[in-house]
Amino acid sequence: MTLSIAWVRQRGNAHELIFASDSRLSGGGNVDHCQKVFSLPREDCCIAFAGHTTIAYPFILQLQNAIIDYKKAFDREVDITKLKTRVLSLLNFFVRVHEGTIPADFEKDLLETSFIFGGWSWIKSRFFIWKIFYNKAIKRYVASGTGTWRGFGIPRTSEAPIRFVGDYITEFQAALRDKMGAEINIAKESGGRIKLNYEPLTILAEMLSDPKFTDRKKELRGKIGGAPQVTKIYPFLRAVNFAVEWNEGPKFVYSIKGRVIADFEIFAVPGLDPFTGAIRQPVRGREGDESPSSSGNLPSMLCP
Repeated sequence: MTLSIAWVRQRGNAHELIFASDSRLSGGGNVDHCQKVFSLPREDCCIAFAGHTTIAYPFILQLQNAIIDYKKAFDREVDITKLKTRVLSLLNFFVRVHEGTIPADFEKDLLETSFIFGGWSWIKSRFFIWKIFYNKAIKRYVASGTGTWRGFGIPRTSEAPIRFVGDYITEFQAALRDKMGAEINIAKESGGRIKLNYEPLTILAEMLSDPKFTDRKKELRGKIGGAPQVTKIYPFLRAVNFAVEWNEGPKFVYSIKGRVIADFEIFAVPGLDPFTGAIRQPVRGREGDESPSSSGNLPSMLCP
């Protein structure tokens, strides 16, 4: 299963939309090197999922195709707020055309499969994040906006723009409340808006380092695993994937979109420490070397 998160990170006047997830897919066994966060071809939006790959993967591939094949969507003439409607329509169409399913089993799979979709709106000049989930009452996927004010016990005007889907949501929320304690108290007293930094990513990385959440033989059944995967969307309409620094057993590795990069590979994306949020440029391309084409500093300069 999965833990996927999307939130707006704010530092001063700069802000960016971050998608992060674990990298485990499980069935009879598990694979800890799988992509769960997908930047879409127009580069101003992202989608992540939790649940069954038989539903999520084909749909996301067709969503990518739908954007590529429709020029107005690809060129961003269709704003993210309207593209969300198209995403829902395509997803519900995909559900309707499934054939040969056992209705009760298929509905269970739909209820266990959800998405986070978000990006930059050039019409509203801000980021939007939606959780997309199956509504059993109306037998359709629907979307809901952001909101953490209930869980944090703060005024609605103070809500932090964050969404999460998947497993261990209760544990994640509790850890986030603990880490944001001082800011939550200030928001309760003043009504000011909570601003997130890298706290959600740090919590995800800590959970992925804890056998309680990753070991399938332990009480919580190890539903997440692998390295965190991180993609950022910037207001200047660019999506950037990050090479996450991770310890895999005794070995230090880089992981991009969940896949551990081999020592002989050269890559040109920034490195990111998921525990501190530190961005390293350039990052290593080969063992002991630096990637010659990874010197662009724009992402880290925008929102340090």
